[in-house]
Amino acid sequence: MNSLGTATTSAAAQGLASAAAGSVVPAAAGAPSALRGHLHLVAAAVGGRQTRVAHQSFCAPFHLGKPYWDGHVLQVQVVNSTAGILAGDELELDVAVGPGGSLSVTTPAAARAFMMRSGAALCRQRFAVAAGAWLEYLPEPLYPHRDTNYAQATRLELAAGASAFFVDQLAPGRVGLGECWAWHRLSLGLEVHLDSRLLLREQLDASGPELGQLAGFYQMSEAWFANALVAAPGLAGDHPVLASIRALHRDGCLCGATALAPGVWMVRLVAATGLVLRDALAELRGMLAPVLPGLQADHRKL
Repeated sequence: MNSLGTATTSAAAQGLASAAAGSVVPAAAGAPSALRGHLHLVAAAVGGRQTRVAHQSFCAPFHLGKPYWDGHVLQVQVVNSTAGILAGDELELDVAVGPGGSLSVTTPAAARAFMMRSGAALCRQRFAVAAGAWLEYLPEPLYPHRDTNYAQATRLELAAGASAFFVDQLAPGRVGLGECWAWHRLSLGLEVHLDSRLLLREQLDASGPELGQLAGFYQMSEAWFANALVAAPGLAGDHPVLASIRALHRDGCLCGATALAPGVWMVRLVAATGLVLRDALAELRGMLAPVLPGLQADHRKL
């Protein structure tokens, strides 16, 4: 997950690292051993045609599924080998795509931040996409459980000429159990850089009830949020696909698109249910596929 700017509640000028670190406190004495997990992944083009994993390193709770080259995109699944995120966990995710590379990163299941009676958890994420490279990052939603305290700082670095479809999703809680907006605190930050220039810095820092008030403003009892950062060098402001994207704004699904720079757009979605959000993102991928051929990849959910 990254920051959800539709619900930014703290000053955007704060640095991501300091903001995230400042919201995390150590696990309580006597608590179960926390994890210091990492996943480092570098994908590189080989022979100008195929993309392969050039480097990988990971430890619990991260696990990397077997990469699969589908003829156009290298597909990789990132798996949490534990039940979810617990108090005291400190996680690091670093993904880079070299020049001309093509990578799709998904997850087979939702991320869950569990109840934290004391302490908190922190995740730092960095994604770098080189010139002429493609990255799709489409994880399943983050589910914050009751009384969780979770901070996440994400940095997306795009070189000039890079292409990307970078998504984060946030659930209102364990809706099936009647648990909505019950977490203690979420701090979700996002920075986007293009050719070493800062395009966007935003942060959500809110309790469950505070974000629930925003959902009430949208007249949704269980609003589901998503951001989709779209980087396509050929996506000009008058491109017809943008009108189709804005048409996703309808009953049960709010949608808006903002240009951050030429060829770089932020699409924000607020949906009444998880299924509505999933369908809207699927439609968005389909609309953008002619502009971003990497989105024609058929994700394999193993």
